[in-house]
Amino acid sequence: MDRVLSGVLITFAVAALLIGLGPDPAITSWSTQAVLEGTFAYLSWRLWRRPGQDPLCRRFWAAAAIAGTLKTAGGVVRAVQFGIEPGQPDVNRTAPTLLVVAGSLVLLFFLLSRPPDMIGRERLRLWLDATTVLVAASVFVWSITLTGSESASDAGELAFTLIGSVIMIVSAFAVVRLLMTKEAPFTRATGVILTIAIALFGVEHALNPQLANADSRGSYVLRVVPALVLVIAPCVERRYGKLTRTVDPPRRTRVTVRLPFLAVAAVQIMLLIQLPLSGLNLMSWGTVVGSAVLTAVVAARQSVVLMENDRLVRRLDESVEALGRQEEKLRHAANHDHLTGLANRAFFDHHAQHLAGSDAGRGRAVLLLDLNEFKMVNDTYGHHAGDDLLKLTATRLRRSVRPGDTVARLGGDEFSVLLADATSDDAVAAAHRILGALAHPVRLHGQTLRPSASVGIAASGTKPFEALLRDADEAMYEAKRRNSGFYLHPESAA
Repeated sequence: MDRVLSGVLITFAVAALLIGLGPDPAITSWSTQAVLEGTFAYLSWRLWRRPGQDPLCRRFWAAAAIAGTLKTAGGVVRAVQFGIEPGQPDVNRTAPTLLVVAGSLVLLFFLLSRPPDMIGRERLRLWLDATTVLVAASVFVWSITLTGSESASDAGELAFTLIGSVIMIVSAFAVVRLLMTKEAPFTRATGVILTIAIALFGVEHALNPQLANADSRGSYVLRVVPALVLVIAPCVERRYGKLTRTVDPPRRTRVTVRLPFLAVAAVQIMLLIQLPLSGLNLMSWGTVVGSAVLTAVVAARQSVVLMENDRLVRRLDESVEALGRQEEKLRHAANHDHLTGLANRAFFDHHAQHLAGSDAGRGRAVLLLDLNEFKMVNDTYGHHAGDDLLKLTATRLRRSVRPGDTVARLGGDEFSVLLADATSDDAVAAAHRILGALAHPVRLHGQTLRPSASVGIAASGTKPFEALLRDADEAMYEAKRRNSGFYLHPESAA
């Protein structure tokens, strides 16, 4: 076991014996609390001084060291007051009260203002949740301190009880919420121990009037327990903590997510119990006011949630639209040539197979086109000129055919046109238009070019697409051999 932790446990055991058997249990109790809280401050300071750790971890343990120092000072002042005036434990309590509250506020401010992975509305929702728990805790403490014969007897005692216990309970809630984030500045075990310790401090403050009036040795031992649990937290962090925030967050449970709503329900139930038993007295009026404030806070929280949901829905819609556009771009890229924008070989083959399963009408025709002297253009003027010539050819091909015809670049300088519901005469007419459009001179990179092409034509009402493509390929090479511009395959029906 860690030597510091062993020393802490031994200190508590000795203090418990002295409280139970010694002459001054109150002084022993408050002195032990001061020692334990001072140990917590020292260990937190040591953790803050660790070299190489994450800045957020350093800031957290710095805040913890400051809070522990202030709480230690409050315990020392309280022990001195008991030593000076042992018969009047409630006199001159302002200074230690302010020190304890100040220490609690330092830690609470860090917990609520430094959530590492929360921004915007998410952080606002955290503050609203904390406010909900704060108001609910205030209502409960208010009811506890005004219940029974050992209730708070004056305004100062009531204020001390309310302020201290509410801050502690909200701090415990903040630690739990911090554990729900992706980058808590402490290990999960440390966070759980801190939560238990801070919650115990809150309960101790809430029961302060009853404990003070009880003035029993057992109550003084119980007062030391929160400080004992608190000092265990840095001991665990020293042994198991890491320098960086790499702790995986626990899964958010329904209890942690719905804790504010559970707080509202609990206050409503408390109000239903108080009204029949005591009517509208000081205690129940406090519960009524707290219930109204809770309702307003929860309404504000729900408004934030609805706005956040609306924003998320809009983002989802935008993401779906973006995915749709991206899918369309990918589909277009898969089916089209990136240079000319024409259909590629895959799309051309797929469309041809689709036409093969439909009514042939007057027939179908395939035109295969190969640019003449394209290699010379590439070699003489460069590949940029060749690419510009290919793009120009694609534009003129599209303008030379019918809207329903399919123009594709099969590769290199080879193009194809698929004519649906067309005869061989329609195909020949299309070839004339294509060759005429291509023959217009064009200036590329400062040079005037006169593009030309060889077109092979195949048409049939019965032949499969593969056979038509072979016939068109043969006809194209025949057109090149004859230098005739185009050639109609002999087996193409008129």
